[in-house]
Amino acid sequence: MNFPAALACSVGIGYILGCINPAYFFGKMHGFDIRTRGTNNAGASNTMQTLGWGYAAIVALYDVLKAVISYYVIMYLFPDYTILPAVAGCGAILGHNYPFYLQFKGGKGFASYLGLVFAMDWKFFLCIFAIGLILTLLTRWIVSATFAVTWSFPIYQLYQKASPVIIISLTIISLIIFVKHIPNIKRFFNQEEFGWDKKPVGIKLHK
Repeated sequence: MNFPAALACSVGIGYILGCINPAYFFGKMHGFDIRTRGTNNAGASNTMQTLGWGYAAIVALYDVLKAVISYYVIMYLFPDYTILPAVAGCGAILGHNYPFYLQFKGGKGFASYLGLVFAMDWKFFLCIFAIGLILTLLTRWIVSATFAVTWSFPIYQLYQKASPVIIISLTIISLIIFVKHIPNIKRFFNQEEFGWDKKPVGIKLHK
C-alpha cells in the first residue's frame, strides 16, 4: 500500500477505535447521558464524579488502551512506515474527543494521550506519570498533570529529533487537549473545579 493510502487507513483505524466511549455507555446503562452531569465530559474524571471509582477505572483503562492498540495495530500493518503508528494514536485521541455518533462531543483526550506516550516511549511515560501524579496529589487538581504531560512530550520528541510529522501531530493534539480543558481552568479560578478528592479547588478572583 502506498503512503497516502496507509496514512488514511492509519488515521481511520485510530479514529474508529477512539470513538468507542465507555463513559457514555456506562452513563446510558444508568439512565442518563454523562455529558449532562458533573463536568459534562464523557471521560474518566467525570465518570469518577458521577458513577464512582469502579466505573472510572474501567473507563480510564480503555481510554488509555485505545491509543496503545491503535499504535501497535498500525505498526503491525505498516511496518515500513515508522511514523504511522504515532499518527494512528493521534487519530484515536481525535476519535475519543470527537466521536461521530455523539455529534462530535466526546471526552477531552488526556487518558488516550497517556496511552500514546506509553506506546511511543514507556521510559518517558514512567517519568512524566510520576511527575503528573505528584502534581495531582499536591494541587488536588487533575488538570495540572494534564498540562505537564501534553506539553512536555512534544518538546521531548523535538529534543529526540523525531519526524516533523510526529512533532506537528503531537503539538496539534496537545493544543486540542488544552482548548478542551479551558472550562476546567475557568472553574479553577472561580473555585468551582473539583479535585480528585471531590472537594472544590481553585483560586477565587475578586473584581
